[in-house]
Amino acid sequence: MKLLLFLLSFLFTFSLTAQEIKLGTVENKIQLGDLVGNRDLAFGVTNMLEEVIQDYGYDLNPRSELEITVDILYFDVQKSNVQLAIYNKNIDLYQIIARATLRKNGKKKKQVVAKGTAKSISTATLLVDEGGQFSQANVSTAIKKLCEQLIKKLKI
Repeated sequence: MKLLLFLLSFLFTFSLTAQEIKLGTVENKIQLGDLVGNRDLAFGVTNMLEEVIQDYGYDLNPRSELEITVDILYFDVQKSNVQLAIYNKNIDLYQIIARATLRKNGKKKKQVVAKGTAKSISTATLLVDEGGQFSQANVSTAIKKLCEQLIKKLKI
């Protein structure tokens, strides 16, 4: 019985010490390209950042004194194409760069910049390659890598 009470008290104290974080604004500050001012991109980063924060064991609390704000600085798809006789290879590299700021009670504590990338490779032989379309899966992968890097670099 004592062992059970000890384990329950240990579990209770462990759950009380989880760090709480408030997710502030995520702003799209891209200056060039099709995604200038795109609110959908900021919304996607917000959702992915909430998921990653919880995956790292932090609790989201809107009244927390720790706040993370994110500015999306760059998003682009770099395409390269190699063609040799009947062989065709397309490589699309999705890149997103963002800056995260950790604030405690409104004061800037730390600021980091991170880059998330995802690569898409399509090949074709003797057929016309239909690759090169904008891939939502690759964008999601790049955003998730970006969010993970931001949280790791902030070292909350």
